[in-house]
Amino acid sequence: MAFRLPSLLNWSLHGFLPCLVPCTVLCIAAHAIAGEPVRIAPPLSLHFHHVFGSEPLLDGNVALRTQSNIVSVTRVAYLLSNFAFTTRAGDRIAIDMPAALIDATARVPREVITLSSVPAGEYTTLSFDIGLPSELNHADPAQWAPTHPLNPSLNNLHWNWQGGYVFFALEGRWVQADDTLGGYVFHVATNEHLTRVSVPAAFAHGGTAASPTHARITLDLARVFDGVHTIALSADPASHPTHSAPGDALAAKLSANLAQAFSFTGTFAHDESETTDGAPEPVPPPPGTTPYAWHAPKHFPRVALPHDNPLTREGVALGEKLFFDQRLSGNNAQSCASCHVPAQAFTDGKPLAEGAYGDVGRRNTMTLFNLAWSQDSGFTWDGRKARIRDQALQPIEDAREMRIALPEAIDKLSQDDAYADMFEQAFGSQGITSDRIGLALEQYLLTLVAARSKYDRVVQGTDTFTPQEQRGFELFNAEYDPARGQLGADCFHCHGGHLFTNHQFVSNGLDGSLLRDRGLDVAEPADASREQPSRADADPGRAGVTDKLIDHGRFKVPTLRNIAKTAPYMHDGRFATLMDVLRHYSEGVQPSPSLDPNLAKHLRANARIPGSEHHAGVNLSDEDKAALVAFLETLTDEPLPADQTTDGEPPAAKPDDRKHEDRE
Repeated sequence: MAFRLPSLLNWSLHGFLPCLVPCTVLCIAAHAIAGEPVRIAPPLSLHFHHVFGSEPLLDGNVALRTQSNIVSVTRVAYLLSNFAFTTRAGDRIAIDMPAALIDATARVPREVITLSSVPAGEYTTLSFDIGLPSELNHADPAQWAPTHPLNPSLNNLHWNWQGGYVFFALEGRWVQADDTLGGYVFHVATNEHLTRVSVPAAFAHGGTAASPTHARITLDLARVFDGVHTIALSADPASHPTHSAPGDALAAKLSANLAQAFSFTGTFAHDESETTDGAPEPVPPPPGTTPYAWHAPKHFPRVALPHDNPLTREGVALGEKLFFDQRLSGNNAQSCASCHVPAQAFTDGKPLAEGAYGDVGRRNTMTLFNLAWSQDSGFTWDGRKARIRDQALQPIEDAREMRIALPEAIDKLSQDDAYADMFEQAFGSQGITSDRIGLALEQYLLTLVAARSKYDRVVQGTDTFTPQEQRGFELFNAEYDPARGQLGADCFHCHGGHLFTNHQFVSNGLDGSLLRDRGLDVAEPADASREQPSRADADPGRAGVTDKLIDHGRFKVPTLRNIAKTAPYMHDGRFATLMDVLRHYSEGVQPSPSLDPNLAKHLRANARIPGSEHHAGVNLSDEDKAALVAFLETLTDEPLPADQTTDGEPPAAKPDDRKHEDRE
């Protein structure tokens, strides 16, 4: 007997994503609830500033003191709505706007909201809700444009098992009684915890000045811990994770503290030359080219393609030819497809990539599916390159990979008349350059959309899960919170949503880090047979790009699309099977200062594994692991693209999927 997928899956799962857009520009309409007609003034920008008492957030270091604990802040993000201002005369001016997003710890912080139609006047109070009205909270999240604050890929605050959005997310680490680091995760959500904030704010807006008004609103996160209620983290598991289930006392206390944690700290002059004017205008396709009919599945978040590299049939065909051409290596023995094999979900089945001359690389080959949704977070395991076109060129010149200078590769291609014609057709003029090679490869790679799995058929209502797959789906999307009777696998925090990744850089406890945070010792791994890297040899992960200590051991969260075809797993290919991966998350997670709070919150004494008192995990049974594997196997595309075509159709497009241009 097969089970139908519940309506739960029609919601996008919770994920975390950094955003490159520096502020939200909201076109609003304002009206007075009482009083005389109003005159619209220049824009009013609210700049949200985040502190911890008298301290800045300290970039994740565990050194912030509450009344009861020493903590760090690794994430603070929240949704705002229902803005209103009170005038000196006592009138209330409501701002008609859907929502705004603040993400203080994103790769590029999003901390400014610009209100474009606020009446001129003198004001005494600013009010807003932390959270969303019910009709927005439970609306279809796939409807929102790529830059809309409620787009799940932009805000990374949408989850499905509760339904709706996380209103306020605060995460970090804390020093436990034994001087090891635990994790706390505060997710305030649901209609019950919609929080009204009223901030005394005496300021004048508009008047005779033509320039915008800039006001600073400060959120003191210390007051979230120590406000109306004192939030003390302790060995009691119920003291530090909250996901706002019905009757959750901790969520209610956090909501009350949040209501009094904001303050107005004045207006200030702002350099308007730093202000962006929204998204850049798209570049038209080169003359003589045919637009490429790019498709996105209906249930995926909406996404914007590169504005300066419009997809064309000619560009995609050129990029595909380059992708499979071994002349892009020094010895004519390796192409991009040698490591990114289409029939293996664009991976190679090896723990570590191998180069054209037999050199073994440092990391596992990542899949290339659904890169269009990863453009804001950077590519490869450490996010070193911000654009696909740049990342596509990097392996060509890398000494461990294809090992050829781009000028030499261009000389090879220039000797082929067919390439000369294809470059002219794709770009409207003659010439083979490294920039054009990167742009063509980017166009081809953007067409690789994974959305033809059994999972997708279940979402579309044309298939059903087996009982075991259904059980795996439920485990995947459920919290592991034994104190509240929840015994899920907690996968969705990093692998939520229909994309099955949050695009973040995360430490998932693969190695007990040799780093020391605040001088604290970190327990060494109990399994002496498992060789641990020395500090000199350990892969720094994201820290190799940012040079930040807290990023050591953080790697990009890969998509789980086609995961059954992309073994071995992790950045270094250490796990041969999915069952090995699940054993790691069940009982093998090791502590380190950079361990993600959503894993660190599970730090516990584990009597079942001698010597692993400091290991973390979600304690899965063999039956649960098998169910999770069964669900993960439903994420495999059927069929995988064995041979790519150049007829202008996406390899993984569904006939009933909407075109990209139809979704704008």
